[in-house]
Amino acid sequence: MELHQLQYVVAVAKHRHFTNAAEDLNVGQSSLSQQIAKLETEFGIKIFDRSSRTVSLTPAGIEFIEYAREILAKVETAKQCINAHAGLLKGTISIGTITTLPKIDFGRMIASFYSNYPGLTLNIIQEGSIKLIDLLRAGDIDVAFVTLPPMTFEDLDFYHLSKDEYVLVTSTNHPFAKKKIVDLAEARNENFIFHKKTQSMYSICMQACIKAGFEPKIFCYSSGASISFGMIRAGLGIGFFPTEDMRAFRISGLASVKLREPLIKYVVLAIQKKPKSPPVKVLYQHVIEWVGSINSSSNN
Repeated sequence: MELHQLQYVVAVAKHRHFTNAAEDLNVGQSSLSQQIAKLETEFGIKIFDRSSRTVSLTPAGIEFIEYAREILAKVETAKQCINAHAGLLKGTISIGTITTLPKIDFGRMIASFYSNYPGLTLNIIQEGSIKLIDLLRAGDIDVAFVTLPPMTFEDLDFYHLSKDEYVLVTSTNHPFAKKKIVDLAEARNENFIFHKKTQSMYSICMQACIKAGFEPKIFCYSSGASISFGMIRAGLGIGFFPTEDMRAFRISGLASVKLREPLIKYVVLAIQKKPKSPPVKVLYQHVIEWVGSINSSSNN
């Protein structure tokens, strides 16, 4: 058994397709197939079921793939440790992030990190919090900047970065726009532009509505604040948004109304609990110091 064979197995398991896996690895499909067949012959078992259009793992393959991923992760960590001790911190770090992170100034934070570690290649993936947590747990990304989910995960650590209060956003023509504060129960008959189910705020806002005694009438789902604001301004519905989004976009024709029972969004850095690679360690340290300096400046 060789390392490149493990890489081939993991790639096929990820793509569920030999051709796509070969393209991802930049190797010939025949070579990939031959190496996996060689590995299966060596073990005397089938790792993949090729009887259908899509490739699936056999029961033995499901168990084997977990060990393969663990071995490859440890090899990568070992390489990065050696590079770090040699003063050559290199490699790729995959960073997942939700759409907007104005309170921690995500763009400048990443620019500052890269200036300290120019040998690293940064891979930024933007998704909803739930999707990012799935990617993190699967090992497809290294860290994730997400909204703290309502559920717990025993394999992840969450480090608090910032918080923001959610408000109801309406058009300036809406009756709520004349109020400074509303009970969420007053919105039971409203149409909502709602967060997508891949976002933690979907569950948080949904639970807030249910606690207020109703299930929201969802007009549409949207993960883009600017698009949602346009629909709200046109009078198609109302929505939950953080105050920072209102400050960042500054779209005319909108009003924000505070909720009597505050709805808070907590932004956290999520990392797997298993031993961290050198790039993840230095990114974590940089983020904590960066957020600490922002909080210190805001308190002065």
